[in-house]
Amino acid sequence: MNKSRYVPFERNRYFYGKLLTVRDFVSEQTYVSDKRRLTNRLLFGSGVVAGLQVVAVDEKSVSVETGVALDQLGREIVVPSPVTLKLSMLEGFTNNEYAKNVYLCIGYDEKGKEPVHSVAGASGRTEEVSEHNRIMEGYRLFVREEAPPPSAFEYSDLVEETSVWYQDAQVRVLQTVPRYVTPGETFELKIRIEKTLQTPHVEFEYTPDWTGVEAADSLLEENGGRIVFSEPTDGGKASYTTVATLRALPLPDGEASMNASLRSRRGTARLVVGERLVTELSDVRQSIEVAEESASARMLRAFHERSLDRAIDAPSEPCVYLAKVNLLQMGPTYVIDSVERVPFDEYVINPSMLYRIVGSKGGTEEIIRTVREAAASVLPALNAPIPFPAPQAAEEPYEDEEEEEAPPEKLHDTGIVEISIIPPKKLKWWHRKQRDFYSEEIEHALGEGSVQFEVALSDEKEELALPEMWDRRDAVYFGATEVFAKSEYDSGLPRVSIGTISYPKKGTFRIGVRVLQKTERTRLRIRWWATKQPQEEGAAFGSAFGVFDEAANAKEAAAARS
Repeated sequence: MNKSRYVPFERNRYFYGKLLTVRDFVSEQTYVSDKRRLTNRLLFGSGVVAGLQVVAVDEKSVSVETGVALDQLGREIVVPSPVTLKLSMLEGFTNNEYAKNVYLCIGYDEKGKEPVHSVAGASGRTEEVSEHNRIMEGYRLFVREEAPPPSAFEYSDLVEETSVWYQDAQVRVLQTVPRYVTPGETFELKIRIEKTLQTPHVEFEYTPDWTGVEAADSLLEENGGRIVFSEPTDGGKASYTTVATLRALPLPDGEASMNASLRSRRGTARLVVGERLVTELSDVRQSIEVAEESASARMLRAFHERSLDRAIDAPSEPCVYLAKVNLLQMGPTYVIDSVERVPFDEYVINPSMLYRIVGSKGGTEEIIRTVREAAASVLPALNAPIPFPAPQAAEEPYEDEEEEEAPPEKLHDTGIVEISIIPPKKLKWWHRKQRDFYSEEIEHALGEGSVQFEVALSDEKEELALPEMWDRRDAVYFGATEVFAKSEYDSGLPRVSIGTISYPKKGTFRIGVRVLQKTERTRLRIRWWATKQPQEEGAAFGSAFGVFDEAANAKEAAAARS
């Protein structure tokens, strides 16, 4: 697959007299569909959206209900009506062995329809030439007889790490641990055994060799410190999971994080299938990051820091696993014993439904608190508290009660604003290149009234979560920055002139920048400070800066009336 097939986007530009060809109309369709599919891919992921239940209708056939899914390329897969198929007739099903587990998959498929005579294509040819008049976006159902590797499912590696101890046509042994934990946190190590229904009794064990973690339950002690699984004598299941509870050790002094290591002691891993001892086991080595920062925050940061190539990566044959079908061999043929729906939890959940589910557990405030805590280390700008006051009717104080003292007036505020300095394209060659750029109207927290502003160029590192396109010196530059040119203190920032406009009655202001020299920068960060005098000192402050001038007041009143 070409990973960059969706980007960059290119759309048609129409003008009077343009000659439109097949290429233009195809480009129009491709532009719209590729943008939608990229949105599906990055915002929603892949999996079952609705429906697509798989049930066994008899011993050899399955039925797939109507539904919708998204594949790993963001393409919509729609099953408009129920379909019943004999399992052995599906693509990918082989008849060489019936005692097995098979996986029913669905993939996106296109087919041409409505063949029509092609006038242009038949020019100069004796035989009739036809083209399809429509393209039907459909689906195809097929069977895979091998379980997919754990790495085939997106985002799973951001949450947990799954390794394969052993895999063949009859048995697969997996081990899963979380990717991130905090010091002292207890977590689960899961051993999952997947087997066919007619595979004999399975046993698995190994002696762990761990650093950074310790056992947190008595089961390991009872087993002599070993991880042990033994299939129950009354088994009859296609999969089993055994869990060992572990605890992360405290961090070493002076360390902010550490990597806990999980592996087995050499020569202790042992898998027995029936009377057969399996010796070809993988040397599983797993690592867990232990740090004080919450696991959800680290997952969110890893999610946002992934590259675009990784985000739109997809297998060569994208599909969704709808069901795991467990088969039994009955003489020379097979019967369906059971069907497990969506065995690898490939679901796409509606954000509104997710909001309601989480909200029913902890309420809206809990949702907001959880999301903000997770995002705090990724988007520091979101870390400022947002109040959610409940509206209440004002009540008159009782005669014998004293009115509460009003909170102190806020007199100082500061912040950073980014201003784009990309000039628009000149319409004519004689037009002057734009040098003046302005911010949106900025609201400060000092309320109405006269406020004094101070502005400076900011090269600070940790104020906004922005891409690092150049090195920052973690400094703020006031006045004539050219005095530092060609010195060790040179900021690399362009020479600019900065001004402000205040709107006292609205409690807002605006910043303007004039760029005085050529620069490769596309944005400038401006640090601003706002200062307001206390009310009792307002008159002196106003007289000092001329903001209470009667003429100015008259002009403001006239402007308000107009």
